[in-house]
Amino acid sequence: MFPSTVSEAPSPRLFGLDFLRATAIGMVVLVHGFALMMPHLSRWFELLGHFGYYGVELFFVLSGFLIGRIILRTGERMRAPEELGSFYLRRWFRTLPLFWLFIVFQIFFEWLFRDHRLQLREVLAHAFFLRSFDALQITFFPESWSLAVEEWFYLLFPLALFAGLRVFRTFRPTFLFTVAAFYVLATVARMLEAPQPYANWPEWQRKLVVLRFDALMIGVFGAWLATSFPSAWRRARWFCLAAGVILLLVMYGSLWRIDGRAFVWSADNYFARTFRFNLVSLGFALLLPVGSTWQLERETWFSTCIRRVALWSYALYLVHFPLFQIFDQYLPGLWWNNSFLGAAGCTVLKFSSALLLSALLYRFYESRGTHLRERVVPVFRRFFHPR
Repeated sequence: MFPSTVSEAPSPRLFGLDFLRATAIGMVVLVHGFALMMPHLSRWFELLGHFGYYGVELFFVLSGFLIGRIILRTGERMRAPEELGSFYLRRWFRTLPLFWLFIVFQIFFEWLFRDHRLQLREVLAHAFFLRSFDALQITFFPESWSLAVEEWFYLLFPLALFAGLRVFRTFRPTFLFTVAAFYVLATVARMLEAPQPYANWPEWQRKLVVLRFDALMIGVFGAWLATSFPSAWRRARWFCLAAGVILLLVMYGSLWRIDGRAFVWSADNYFARTFRFNLVSLGFALLLPVGSTWQLERETWFSTCIRRVALWSYALYLVHFPLFQIFDQYLPGLWWNNSFLGAAGCTVLKFSSALLLSALLYRFYESRGTHLRERVVPVFRRFFHPR
């Protein structure tokens, strides 16, 4: 997948999409990783507090775009049960083995570090993404909320498209109607939930599965535009990039307000609970024309590092947060963490450890599941087309 040396021919993977994926995981890890440095650099880093939110939103748009391209390549064949089943198998072999490994890890993590003994019912509900579908009941593994949004998208959107194609037969209008339905339903549901006394944008509106499908749908729609109008998609890339950056900066500014001489989080108002999500998703979607057309003529050390981080991003997302919690629990009292240089050294150690563990997990576990699916999917398809 990657060249053996930096002077070899470039990877067939689009560098722009790898760059966006590495940026997304970088924003998430950055916010959590600088926790120990915050007392020393609070004035400089307090404005990074919402980078984690932006990183996850970028992941949603990217996932929608990538899955949308897969479905568009499949086209009308998505009405066939073997195509739907093959899609599910490929997704599940890609995401579930590593996720379930971390479910097991979290059982011991909660027991050892929080004195929280998980019940079997609780573990199974988390393992099958049932704790944040229509109500937020996450009691451990808090970062799993975003994985639940993506997994339910992987399950429900292809299923709805499959059902539509079985009835209407024509792919393009059925595809676009399904995208629009998921987008509108999620947006309207968020609008209806926003006035409720229990609602708040950082938790309820942001993390509830049924309220977040619109973020993925805008990525899916971007995949349709890129496939249907490739020339216009490429020509508009720089304009879209400028518009997207401006929109994202404006929306990030709306996350804060000035209170005296300090920046504080902005009010949890109706706009924050509803349409800001749509506009942030649109801002990231406007980066896709550049990202999906940015290919390299030659690999460099920098591009190889970016591609590696993108490749390890799923493992890095899962491993970094509990690892950082362990660091934060056991290192604050050490002498080398009582100064700026000590905090910087501790933070570098945290980042390096997370990257190393994610690389090992990818090499010796995650990639094994990816390779196994290439054996399982053909066997599954032979059930429908025996020789």
